[in-house]
Amino acid sequence: MSRKAALVAESASIVAVLLAAAVLVAGAWSMRDTNESRRAARREASKALRECAPEAVLPYLEKLVAEKAFHTWFEKAEDGSESPWRFWTLRCGSLTRVPYDYIGQLAEDQFIRFAGDGGAKPADVARLKEMLAFSEKLVKSGVLSVPAANALKERRLDGYFLSNDFDGAIKYLETEGAPNRTPAWCTGTAAKLRAHKAMAAKDNREAIKQLLVFGDFMLSDEQKDFEDCDPTTGIVYSRDWVVARNYMRCANMSRELGDAANADKYFAEAKKYFATAHDKAKDDQKSLETLRDEMKAAGLEPPALPAKPAAPAPAPAQEAPASK
Repeated sequence: MSRKAALVAESASIVAVLLAAAVLVAGAWSMRDTNESRRAARREASKALRECAPEAVLPYLEKLVAEKAFHTWFEKAEDGSESPWRFWTLRCGSLTRVPYDYIGQLAEDQFIRFAGDGGAKPADVARLKEMLAFSEKLVKSGVLSVPAANALKERRLDGYFLSNDFDGAIKYLETEGAPNRTPAWCTGTAAKLRAHKAMAAKDNREAIKQLLVFGDFMLSDEQKDFEDCDPTTGIVYSRDWVVARNYMRCANMSRELGDAANADKYFAEAKKYFATAHDKAKDDQKSLETLRDEMKAAGLEPPALPAKPAAPAPAPAQEAPASK
């Protein structure tokens, strides 16, 4: 082949490669990182997670964290040269990757799902512990924004509680501390966890002691505006409702111990705080019904509800005028 023909052939090859590159770059541009592409990526990730079998959830989340968004590389030409102008290839993945903050949110959702199932079942405990380890790794990697990291830290505390890992939760509170929480909050919550641990061990005296520490914290000025909405039911728990439950537990355990005097004292306190909780819930029908059922189960008569206004009587039908 003459030198001229070789040059023509090489030029044709270069043109073909450039045309192919242009097509790939155009495709890449069509998948560029935009608000809409980010929303689409989030929707796709969420849908895929919902379709995962329970044992595939964690591998999927880990895949999202490690997934690369865009890959470009060159191949050597047949003659071994490194020139990018000869027989190079471009491989383009989606330009949009799922944001790390959204991966944190997906992990949060898993903790909420366990809570929504009515607490972790024995088969879930191992997965919860895996999720705790994954979320800790995600937080410590530094890829999350501060608000996203703090939100996931809060859910990690739920995860410890749901898996009955009271020691893990107490250690977490007393070493790392919960984000945006005061030392008093961490101390009060650790007391609550110690109480649950003691109740599980049937150690009523220790449980009462710790519940009273937690109750004192709940009645402090720091908690005067406390409200907690259960995301799985929509029920809103006021401070008074939490305190009433606390005293009712103390009353029941004191009675089991044969301590009638303290049992009566705690029962009277529970009755008082249930009454104020009832007043606070009067405009929230769903929470009010749940609260009234709880009061009845505790042996308390809920306050009478205001009578519903009677429906107005229908207007008397007017007789048609007699025809003339």
